[in-house]
Amino acid sequence: MQKDNRQDGQAGKQGRNNMIKITMLTVLTLAAAFPAAASSQDLDLSQVYSLASDMAKGATYGQIAVPMPVAAAPVQVPAANKAAPKKWTIMVYLDGKNSLEKFVYTNLHQMEAVGSTDKVNVVVEVGRMNGQGGDFTGDGNWTGCRRFLITKTAKPTDGISSPVLQTIPVCDMGDYNHAIDFGKWAMTSYPAEHYMYVLWNHGGGWVATTPGFTNAKAISYDEETKHVMSTPQMGKIMKALGHIDVYGSDACLMQMAEVAYELRGQTDFVVGSEKTEPGTGWDYTAFLKKVNASGLTAQEVANSVVDTYTPQYTTGATLSTIKSSAMDGFADKLNSFVAAVETANEGKVAAAARESSQNFMAQGSFKENKDLYDLVSLVAASSKDATVKTAARNLMTYISGTLVVDNKVSKDYVKAHGIAIYAPTTGFSKDYSAMLFADTKWPGFIKLMQK
Repeated sequence: MQKDNRQDGQAGKQGRNNMIKITMLTVLTLAAAFPAAASSQDLDLSQVYSLASDMAKGATYGQIAVPMPVAAAPVQVPAANKAAPKKWTIMVYLDGKNSLEKFVYTNLHQMEAVGSTDKVNVVVEVGRMNGQGGDFTGDGNWTGCRRFLITKTAKPTDGISSPVLQTIPVCDMGDYNHAIDFGKWAMTSYPAEHYMYVLWNHGGGWVATTPGFTNAKAISYDEETKHVMSTPQMGKIMKALGHIDVYGSDACLMQMAEVAYELRGQTDFVVGSEKTEPGTGWDYTAFLKKVNASGLTAQEVANSVVDTYTPQYTTGATLSTIKSSAMDGFADKLNSFVAAVETANEGKVAAAARESSQNFMAQGSFKENKDLYDLVSLVAASSKDATVKTAARNLMTYISGTLVVDNKVSKDYVKAHGIAIYAPTTGFSKDYSAMLFADTKWPGFIKLMQK
C-alpha cells in the first residue's frame, strides 16, 4: 500500500526511515542455524522491493530467505473459549513485520473505538519484529505474533487494550499456511453465520514469488523470514478456510482481474484498491460503525469498507467491491473482446489504448497495471471494426453493471472503474502461467499489443 504509499512506506509527510542491515549477531546466528541461507549475495531492495519498504536509495540487504525454526507451542494467555455464534466474524491478519509496523497500531486503535458487538466479532492477529526500517518500539516492543479479540476501549493507550488470546513466539506472516492457521483458529473460537477475512500489509497485485523478495508484486511481507504470499497462495488460503463471504486486501494495488479470478468460488465479494493505499489504510472505526448499523448482508459489509475509505483522502484513493460470482461471465466477455480485436487485426489500436489508459504507477513502478474499463473504452473509441466496438461495449457494461458493485475514487482517479489488469508494454512474466487467469485469452492479448 502507499503509506503515503503502502508500497512506499512512510513517504511524503511521514518521511523515510532507512532500513538497517541485518546485524552481525543475527547473521552469525543464522549462519550457524542455516548456513546455506546465510551465504547469499547482497540485494538492492530499493530496486526489487521498490515500494514496499522505507529505505533510502542504495541501501542493501542480504538476500536471505530465512527458514523459520520449528515454532514453540503457542502460549495461551488465556485460551480462547468458543463463543456463541454471532452474525459476523471479521478476521484481520495484520502483518507488522516490516516497515508498516506502527500503522498496525493506528488501525488497532480505530478498531477499539468500536470493538466487537453483539452482532460482530473482530478478531486479529498481529505480527511484530525488531530491526526493520520503520521499526516501532511502542507497546513493550514485543515480537512474534499475538491474537486478540478486539473490545471497545474508551481511552486507547499506546498499546492494545483488547485481551491477548494467544501468543506465538515464532511466526512467519509471509507463509500462507500461517494465515490459514489464524483463520481456522478464529472461525473455531468465534463462530458466526458469515465471515470476512482481511490481509493487511504491503501489496503489489499478482505474482508467484519465491523467498528473497525478488519481486514486490504480492502481499504480506515478513522481513524477518523474507517470505511473502503469492496470488495463487491467496486462493489456497480461501479454499482451506471454506467459504469466506467477503475477502479484503488492505494493501496496495491488489484489485486486479488476476487476483479476483483466483479467488472466485471461494468468496462472494472481493474488496481492494487498484491504486496504492496511504499508510493509514482503511478507516476501521467508520467501517465497523457502518457495518453494525447495516442489514449485515455480505454486499453491505463489503461496501461499508469502500464507502468509508475514500472520504478519508482528497487525492490518490481508489477502492472497489467485485462480485465474485460474476467473474466467469467477465472472463467470457473479456475473451470475446480479445477475439474480436485479434480477428480485426487491431493490435496496434489496442497498444495505443494501453499506453493512454489509466495506470497506477507509483515512483516509476506498476505502470503496467491498467484500469481495464478505461483501456477497453479507448479501444472502442478508436476501432474501425463494428464487432470490436460491440464486444468492447458489452465488456464495459458488464464491468460497470454486474462485476463491480461499488467503486469510490478521489477526484484525480475518475478513470479508475474498479478493476485493474496486467498490460506491460514489453516483456511478459513467466509467473503469469501459474495463475488461473492464464487460461483466459488475456496472455495472448498482451503479446498481440506488443507486436
